[in-house]
Amino acid sequence: MKTVDHYWRLFSTTLSFTVFGLAGLVMGLILFPLMFVFVSDRSVRKKLARKLIGGAFGLFFRMMRLLGVMRYEITGLDELERSDNLLIVANHPTLIDVVVLLSLFPQANCVIKEAVTRNIFMRSVVAAADYISNSEPEELLNSCVAYLQSGGSLMLFPEGTRTVSGAAMEFKPGAATVAARSGVDILPIAIQCEPIFLTKELPWHFVPETRPEFTIHIMPVVSVAELVAVDDVERHRRQELNIALRNLIQRELDAISEHAEAGEQLHGV
Repeated sequence: MKTVDHYWRLFSTTLSFTVFGLAGLVMGLILFPLMFVFVSDRSVRKKLARKLIGGAFGLFFRMMRLLGVMRYEITGLDELERSDNLLIVANHPTLIDVVVLLSLFPQANCVIKEAVTRNIFMRSVVAAADYISNSEPEELLNSCVAYLQSGGSLMLFPEGTRTVSGAAMEFKPGAATVAARSGVDILPIAIQCEPIFLTKELPWHFVPETRPEFTIHIMPVVSVAELVAVDDVERHRRQELNIALRNLIQRELDAISEHAEAGEQLHGV
C-alpha cells in the first residue's frame, strides 16, 4: 500500500523536473542567447555561462532535497580546493550525476552528446559554455587531451552511459586514454544511490518505496604514475589504467555499501 510520503515524493519529483524543464527553456531561449549579444569575449562568456549552469544545477539538487525527493551526503569536499587542471572521473548510476558534479565543479568542461548541441532549446547553452561535443568521435580524444593540456579540468564518465542496476560496472577505455596521453592528475569520484532511482532502466517518474539516499564521495587526487607503471606501449598502459580506475571506484562503492549496512544493523539493535 502506498504511503502519504510516497505520493508526496511522486508529486515532488514531478514538480522538480517540471521546474527544471521550464528553467531550461528560459535559459536556452532567452538568457543564453542574450549572453551572446551582450558578452562578446568568448572566455568571459564561457566562465559566466558555466557559473550560471553550475549555480542552477546546485539549486535544482538542493530543491529536490528540500522537497523530500531524496537525501544526499557529499564527502571529500576538501579536494575541491585543488580542482584546477584535473581529469574528473566518476561512475554514472543516475540521471542527475552530471547535475551534481557540475554544481560542484562549475568551471569543468564535459563531453556533450551531438543531439544536445542540435537541440533548439539547448544549443545556445552548450555553445556559451563551450562544452566539447562528441559529434566527431575521431577528434574527441584529441580535443579532451588538448583541453587538459591547456590547463583546464575535464569531467568524464568512463562507463559512457548510466550503469545498469545489478550489472557489473564496466569502464570504456576513453577516459584512461585521455589520462594516459595528457598526464594530468585524476580526481576519482564514487556515486551511489540506494534504493535505485533515476537509473537507465527506470522512468524518471519512478519513485521507490523509501526515500533515496545519494552518496557522493570525492576521493583523493591521484597521478597516473600512482595507478600504473610506466609503459612505453600506450595500449598496455591504457588497459592497465582503465582497470585501475574501475577498481579504485568500485572499492570505494563497496566501502560505502558496507558502511551503510553497518549503520542499518546498528540502528536495528
